[in-house]
Amino acid sequence: MNRAELNKLHTRIFESASEVYSVLGPGLDTQIYHTCFQHELRLHGLMFKKDVLFPVIYKEIKTSHELKVELLVENQVLVEIKNTETILQPDVTKMTSKLKITGRKMGIIITFNASGIIEGYRKVLI
Repeated sequence: MNRAELNKLHTRIFESASEVYSVLGPGLDTQIYHTCFQHELRLHGLMFKKDVLFPVIYKEIKTSHELKVELLVENQVLVEIKNTETILQPDVTKMTSKLKITGRKMGIIITFNASGIIEGYRKVLI
């Protein structure tokens, strides 16, 4: 997927998150946001998989470990929903590592507990 297609996909994911935030607002249980966000992704015509496991390969050796990804949208974008008020640098660092391990280029971290969707949404690129 080229950068333009990835950006279009990102826009649709952001619109889905924005709609959930605008309808529900902040402060609810994370599972409610998971359910509603997944429904919104479907309404936007996006396919996704939940709790996807990736093998951890280090220098051509497959380790006995697996990395779990919350949501994989269109087999391209990793999405994590946090239960915090802010997205911290360690969250971004962790997402960067997940992108490297999975071979994906874009990750999105969302917290619906922020004061607004802009403050609670972070796109991570490698």
